[in-house]
Amino acid sequence: MSKLGSLLKDTREAQGLSYEKVTQDTRMSEDIIKQLEDGGFGDLPSYNHAKNFVKNYAEYLRLDIDDTMNLLQEECTRETFTSEPPIVFSTEFPPKEEGENSSFLMKYVLPVVVIALVIFAGTKLFFSVRGDKKAPEPVVSEQQQPSEAPAAQQAPTQEDTTFNTVDPKTVEKTIEEVNSADEKAQAAADANTEAKPEDAAAADGKTKTDDTTKENKAVKTGNMAILNFADVCWVHVKSDTGEELDFIASRGSHKEISFKQFFILDVGNAAVASVNFNGRTIAGLGGYKQPAKGLKFEPNESGVLKYSVVK
Repeated sequence: MSKLGSLLKDTREAQGLSYEKVTQDTRMSEDIIKQLEDGGFGDLPSYNHAKNFVKNYAEYLRLDIDDTMNLLQEECTRETFTSEPPIVFSTEFPPKEEGENSSFLMKYVLPVVVIALVIFAGTKLFFSVRGDKKAPEPVVSEQQQPSEAPAAQQAPTQEDTTFNTVDPKTVEKTIEEVNSADEKAQAAADANTEAKPEDAAAADGKTKTDDTTKENKAVKTGNMAILNFADVCWVHVKSDTGEELDFIASRGSHKEISFKQFFILDVGNAAVASVNFNGRTIAGLGGYKQPAKGLKFEPNESGVLKYSVVK
C-alpha cells in the first residue's frame, strides 16, 4: 500500500474532515482525493498533475511539504509517465464503416443547419418587433373641438402621451413666446393702472375706509401665479390654501394657482414649464423630458418669487 496515500488519508481522518469538506475547500474533485489517498499517482494525466495535486493537498492538511514531496518522489517520478510505448501513426486510412456518412451529418452538418435556422428566426423576430412600433400620434390642443379632429387625432391620455415629437429648440422658442406674451400683458396692465393727474386728485380724496377695504380684499384673495406649458406634460400642484390640481397640460396652455405663502409643483417635463408672478417669469426648472418634483415656490421679502426643492 502507498505510504504517502496512507499519510494523506490518516491525516484527513484525524482532523475529522469529510470528502465533501475537502472538495469544497480545495476545489479538487472527490475522485482525485480518493486517488491520491489510494496512491494512484501514476494514473494521473502527467507528473505535473500528480505533483501539484499532492502539494495542494499537503498544504491543506498542514503537512510538511518537503517530507511529502520526498515520499512522492519515492513512489512516482517523471519516468513513470514516460515509460509508455510510443504512439505509432499510420498513414493508411481505415475502411469506411457502415453508417459513417450519417455520423458525419449528425456531428457537423446538422448543428450548422440548426444554428443558421436560429439566426434566421431571430432576425425575422427582431425586425417584426421593430415594425410593430407605431409612430406617436399628434397632440391635439384642448381648444380644438372633437368634431374638428379626425378619429385618429383624439387628445392623448396620461398613459399614451409622449414627448418625443417635440424638438428641444421648439420648446425653448415656445417658452420665449409665452414669456413675451406675459410681459406684454403685464406692461398693458401697468399702463392702464397709471394714474392721470385728475385721477390722482380723486384718489387723494378717497376715505380711509376705502383703503382698509382694499387691504382686507388683498389679504382675502392672497397671491396668484400663472403656470405656462410649452408642451404636453403631466402636472400636479398643491397650494397652502388647500387648492390642488392634477392634470395633463397641453402645448401652449396656462393654469392659475392661488396661494397665501407658497405652493408646491410637480411636473413631468421640467423644461417645458415656467411660472409667472408679478411680471416675472421663472423658467429652466429642469432638463428636457426630465421630471421635477417638490418645487416649492414662495415670495421672498422683496416680493420676488423663488423656489426650492423639498422632499
